[in-house]
Amino acid sequence: MIRMLALASGLLAASAGAALAQAQATIDPARAIGLTPDKIEWQKGEASDQAWPIGNKDQAGPCLELIKWHPGHFSHPHFHEHARFGVVLDGTWWVSTSNTYDPDHNTVPFPKGSVITDLVGGVHYDGAKAETGDATIAIFMDCPLTSASAEKK
Repeated sequence: MIRMLALASGLLAASAGAALAQAQATIDPARAIGLTPDKIEWQKGEASDQAWPIGNKDQAGPCLELIKWHPGHFSHPHFHEHARFGVVLDGTWWVSTSNTYDPDHNTVPFPKGSVITDLVGGVHYDGAKAETGDATIAIFMDCPLTSASAEKK
């Protein structure tokens, strides 16, 4: 029994030491840049929350936009001059390629894990429906981010 307790306490000490060693490891910022979720700066909004953890949406270069659409909010039909590559991180993203704004009838659901490409000049609009809740999407693109309205009224 004493041998089992000694063995168990030794294993606990070894795993605690390994966890401590992992906690002390760092990333060399000359080789990689990492952001944990608590370090990402979100801009809160009524329709959506947005963050730009990589790049600057107003300057040329690669960018990553994180957007959390709130239920019942959508963009309006528009297009971009650069392709955009989206991954649904959480929730259901509702997307349309129509230039007629009608989220109730013209949108298609893309659940968590879906991948969508907005092609150059491809008209679309997107958001989150009330019945499916928030939708969080990561969108990779070349910036600057530009858009032009394409809504048919």
